[in-house]
Amino acid sequence: MQVLILYLLIWFTGGCFGSFLMVVGLRVPIHQSIVFPRSHCSTCHRTLRFYELIPILSYLIQKGRCRNCQQRISILHPLAEALTGFIFLYTFHTYLFFPKEGLFIIGFISFGIIFIISDIYYQLLPDRLILFFFLWVFLGRLVIHPFPFSIYLFSGFGFFSFFYLLYQFSSTPIGGGDIKLFGIIGLLLGYDLTLVAIMIACLSALLFSFPLLVSKRITSKHPIPFAPFIFFGTILTYFSQDIVTTWFMLGN
Repeated sequence: MQVLILYLLIWFTGGCFGSFLMVVGLRVPIHQSIVFPRSHCSTCHRTLRFYELIPILSYLIQKGRCRNCQQRISILHPLAEALTGFIFLYTFHTYLFFPKEGLFIIGFISFGIIFIISDIYYQLLPDRLILFFFLWVFLGRLVIHPFPFSIYLFSGFGFFSFFYLLYQFSSTPIGGGDIKLFGIIGLLLGYDLTLVAIMIACLSALLFSFPLLVSKRITSKHPIPFAPFIFFGTILTYFSQDIVTTWFMLGN
């Protein structure tokens, strides 16, 4: 029973943190303060009370609508809260005896959620957030590097250079922010694992967009935020890196 209560507290803490990350992802790209004004309805601008900010529960009680103007609240809010809560729980359970790596992962995923929200709403990955993300991954890899640090460094530089040249000399729809992300992901994962993360990202993006194209809900020119798929592939690869590494070793 005590373990269950502990896990619920960890999940709830993660949910509260996810709510904050949502605010950062919505405000920083449009140069708004993350402190003022306080959380409010984006339609009627009424300041929300504390009981309207309880992760997931408030959304369910209010049936996904503002209590004042009845405007629908984006489903992304409870999804971000629930996802962050489960990630906190999984990280705690998996890296309980490796607190440095656990903290590193929490920071990495927090940046990921911010970028996902920013890309979905604005198709924008702010440079100052990317800089902080790079510093977090760089410093984390200085402390935690299962392989020589130079491998991660060259991987990051290599992937950034490749996608930058691809961007300059082709008509690829990849954006400048995505190029920087690929460089940082290369620094995070190393060469082999980054290739796997990119393959998963491309495949998941294809599986998501193909039904929409076939049903004509979007056209081939419709921009699709790629950051969510990049982080999906990266997180999945990071958490299963032992399996992926073994697979590469067997293949060689």
